[in-house]
Amino acid sequence: MSLPRRRALATALALPSLALPALARAQGTTPPWERDRPVRLILNGAAGSGADAVARVLALRLQEEFQQSVVVENQPAGAGVVGYQAAMRARKDGLTAICCISGVLLGPLVDSKLPFDVFNEAVPVSQLHTAAGVLCVAKSLGVKTFAEFLAWARAQQGPIPFGNYGHGTASHIHAALLTRRANLNTELVPYPGPQLVNDLVAGHVKVGFLDSGSVIAQLRGGDIIGLAVTGPERVSVLPNLPTLVSMGNMQGFEPQIWQGIFLPPETPAPILAAWGGAVSRAVKSPQVSARFRDIGFEPVGSLPEEFRAMLRRERETWQRVVAETGVRIP
Repeated sequence: MSLPRRRALATALALPSLALPALARAQGTTPPWERDRPVRLILNGAAGSGADAVARVLALRLQEEFQQSVVVENQPAGAGVVGYQAAMRARKDGLTAICCISGVLLGPLVDSKLPFDVFNEAVPVSQLHTAAGVLCVAKSLGVKTFAEFLAWARAQQGPIPFGNYGHGTASHIHAALLTRRANLNTELVPYPGPQLVNDLVAGHVKVGFLDSGSVIAQLRGGDIIGLAVTGPERVSVLPNLPTLVSMGNMQGFEPQIWQGIFLPPETPAPILAAWGGAVSRAVKSPQVSARFRDIGFEPVGSLPEEFRAMLRRERETWQRVVAETGVRIP
């Protein structure tokens, strides 16, 4: 074969592959944004947390979906407000999203001074997972069921120290609601970080509300006893634990603990659609789903309209619960 013919054949063979990116973009199979910069996934929480592990598992899979680098940026300053505001002020080009936990919806309901409103401002993309708030007791307490716990609690002479993750958190509000509904005498004790898990294992505190992702290893190992979970139904990661809402007079425990992806306000519809589809496929992939369950979370991977509807239901329930418990940050 002559040199000119070889060159012509090589050019002809190369044409289909050169045309593929443009064709894929036209068909909507690649993201409608710049490809020469990485995608930023801001996490308004600290490195090393369960939320951080989820974000990093997701980012690796999104790199395959987007065929583009995805970088997780931890911005926990100001209780996550700094990271949230950075994401909301970013360009609406699809290259910046934020990964938040459910406290971003609850926070403004108990603290009117918080400078954000995720429900009305951010653009929902996808709920990544659902977790349960778990009513836990120390193994040394010797109780195995919710009924046994109530009998023990009502027999105590003084207030029961009830561990939670801090004022205004879902853990704190769940503890306050249980105190009210079950007519218990408790002292709500805030714990920073993982110390609550350590103190429950050691028996220094006898009862607490924790999220399943933080305590899944201790529950599976029998070091802490789980009695019941929050949420509308049982969770697959703790299938033997009943829901509190199934126990009678326990309405208000329906809200989930979750993690989700949001985009800046007024993000164009094609970018939202690209993000929503990619995140949903990523979360529902066998590898990501299995990893989420290992961490203690039930994978969801909802589409944007489904996530928005969930946020509306959750907000209405939390508004009623906050009003009932009277929890506020002055």
